[in-house]
Amino acid sequence: MRLHYTGDPVGAIGPAAMTASKTNMTGSLRSTARNPVAIALMGLLILVFLVLGVGGGGKFPDAFKGARADSIITAGSHVTSANDYRRIFEQQKQRFEQQSKQVVTSEFLIKNGFDQQLLSQIALDDGQLEMLKRAGIVPDATLIDAQIKQIPVAFDRVTGKFSKKQFTEFLARQGLTPQQVQADLTDEMAQRHFGYAVQTGFRAPRAYAAMSAISALQNRDVSYFVLDARAVVQPAPPTDAQLLAFEKTHAAQLTRPEMRAVTLARFSAAALAPAITVSPADIQKEFEFRKDTLSTPETRVVIQIPVKTAAAGAQAAQRLRQGEDPAAVARAVGSEPVIYQDKPKSAISDLKLGAAAFAMKEGQAGGPIQGDLGLAALKVVKTTAGHSASLEQARAKIEADLKAKAAKNKAYELSQKFDDARQAGANVADAAAKAGVATIMVGPFTSEGLDGQGKPIADLGDKIAKSAFAMHAGEDSDVQDAGAGEYYALKVVKVLPPAMPALDEIRAPLTQAYMREQLVVVLKAKADALIAQITKGATFDAAAASVGAKAARIQGMQLVKAQQYQALGRDFLTQIFGRKSGDLFAAGAPNGVFIARLDAVRPGEISQTAQFLEALEGRASQDYLRDLFAATKAAAGKAIKVNVNLDLARKTMGVDPATMPKPGGKAAGGAK
Repeated sequence: MRLHYTGDPVGAIGPAAMTASKTNMTGSLRSTARNPVAIALMGLLILVFLVLGVGGGGKFPDAFKGARADSIITAGSHVTSANDYRRIFEQQKQRFEQQSKQVVTSEFLIKNGFDQQLLSQIALDDGQLEMLKRAGIVPDATLIDAQIKQIPVAFDRVTGKFSKKQFTEFLARQGLTPQQVQADLTDEMAQRHFGYAVQTGFRAPRAYAAMSAISALQNRDVSYFVLDARAVVQPAPPTDAQLLAFEKTHAAQLTRPEMRAVTLARFSAAALAPAITVSPADIQKEFEFRKDTLSTPETRVVIQIPVKTAAAGAQAAQRLRQGEDPAAVARAVGSEPVIYQDKPKSAISDLKLGAAAFAMKEGQAGGPIQGDLGLAALKVVKTTAGHSASLEQARAKIEADLKAKAAKNKAYELSQKFDDARQAGANVADAAAKAGVATIMVGPFTSEGLDGQGKPIADLGDKIAKSAFAMHAGEDSDVQDAGAGEYYALKVVKVLPPAMPALDEIRAPLTQAYMREQLVVVLKAKADALIAQITKGATFDAAAASVGAKAARIQGMQLVKAQQYQALGRDFLTQIFGRKSGDLFAAGAPNGVFIARLDAVRPGEISQTAQFLEALEGRASQDYLRDLFAATKAAAGKAIKVNVNLDLARKTMGVDPATMPKPGGKAAGGAK
C-alpha cells in the first residue's frame, strides 16, 4: 500500500518547528535507552517494520543496490555522499566555532568524537526517512512544487513571479541541483506529516503523568555529615619510582602528540594596515566615486497595472484610488499587477513610469500614464525619504577601506618578491630577507595548533598548522594564500615524535595528580568503614563524631524543589532521589565525602499531587511523544540496517583514519 497524498494537513508542524522537534528527538535518545516502556516499544516497532517489509529481506531488501563508491551513509535508497557529508560537517563545525567562540581544526573535532556523533545522527535521520518511504508515506510532486514556489530566492524581483532559471542559478551557487532540493523537501515533508499524525493521534496514559507527579512530590528525610579530607591520614609525597609508575599507568593521557617547529614568513595585510597612511585627496576622490552607494536613495512602494487602452487605464486608476485589491483590478483589465516593494526609482524597469511614480505623492493614483513599454495605471502606497551621505560621516570607513586595500596590495607585492626569490633557488629565510620581511620561529605545536600546554598559539591558524604537518623535516614551502590579504611560507625546522615528557618537566602537576588520586583512595576506604560501622549498629551521630563532624538532617526534600538543595551537589541529589528508605551511601562533597542515609520516604499531600498532575499531563505527553519519536528512529535504523563508512568520512575531511581513535561501539540507530 502506498499513501500517496496531495493535501497538506491543517496545523502540520512547520519547517522551523520540525527542526526544533528533531533536536528534541535527538536529545531524548538517552532517556529512551533508560525507559523500559520505550525499549519495549522499540522492539515492537522493529517487528512491525519487518512484517511490513520495511527492513532487509522484505519487499525492499537492503542489498538490492550496489553501494556508491563515495557513499558514507547508506540507508536503502537514501545515500549521504562524500560531498553531502563534507557540507554538513563544515556547517556543524562552523556552528560549534560560533558557540564556543574559538577556531578548531577538523582533526581536533574528530579526535574528540564529533564525527561519530554527527554520523550517528545522520544515520538515524536517514533510517527514519527510508522507513517512511518504504511504508508508502510519499507526498505528491505537486506539494513539493508548491513548497519550492514559496522560497523567496526563486522569485524574480521585477515581475514578482517564480523564475526557474533564477532558482536553478541560486542552487548552483550553493553546489546543489533542483533534483536534490526536491528530494530533500520530499523527505522533510514526509517526516513532518508523520510527526504531525503521531502527535495528533497520540495521548500518553494518565498513569504515566501520575507516576511522575507522585515521584516529584514525595517527601524524603535525610541525615548526613561530611567526611572532611583533612580528617584522614594525608598521603605521603611520592618517590620518583612511584611517580614513574603513575606516569606509566596514565601514559595515554600524558603522551604528547607529534609536534613541529617552523620558521615562518608572513605577509599580512592586517599587520601592514596600521602603518599605511591615506591622503585627504584620496579620501575625497573615493567619497565622490562612492557617494551614490553610501547614500540611501528614496524608495517607494509602487503598484503598476499594465493596460491596453487609455479607458482601461483610467478605470484601473479610479479603482486603485478607491483602495481595491491590485490583483482584482489587474484581472478586470486582463493583466497582472507589478508591485515594487520599497524600491528606488532605478529599480523600475520602465524609465518613464518610474519618473511618473516618483513625481506622485504618497497615496496618489494616476492613469493612464504612457511609459516606454506601454500604458499603465500607477499608485504610490508608501514613500520612504532618502539620505545623502556627507564626507564627515563616511570619512572613517572610507579611510579604513583604503588602508585595507593598500595593505592587501602591499602584502601581495611582498609575497611576489618572496616568490621570485624562491623560484630563483633561495630558501624561505633568504627569500624573506630579500622581500624585506622578518621570519619568526613558531612552535613546537601540534597538528591542532596547540602548544605543549594545550593552549592555542596566537596567529598560527588552521591552514599554517596543516601545511606544517603535510611537509617533511627541513622542507621549505612556496608562498601560500591564506585568503583576505594573508600569505605565508614556512620551513619545517623540527619534528618531535609522540613522546612522554621528561619527569622533571611535569613533576609538579604529576605530583599533585598522584596526591589527589591517593587521597581519593583513602577517603573511599574511610567512607566504606564508616558506612560499615553504622550498618553494624553504630549510631549515625556517633559515626559523625568519630571523624570530628556533626550530623545534619533535612526533612521533606522534594524532587520538584531540588534546585533549593543544589549546594549539596548533583551526586548527592541523584542518590537521594534514586534510593529507597534506609539506604546508606557516600557522595562527593566540595571538600571531602558526604556520608548520608535516606531515613524515610513519605507520599506528598494528595490535593497537591492532584493539582501537580493536572499541570503535568501536557508535558508528560510531550516527553512520552519525544521518546516515541526516538524509538521510531532507532527501530527504523535497526530494521533497515543503516551502513556508515567511518574511514571514508574521515578521509573526506582530510584526516588519516589510522591516526584517529576507533569507535567505542556501533553507531546509533543500527549503523555499522
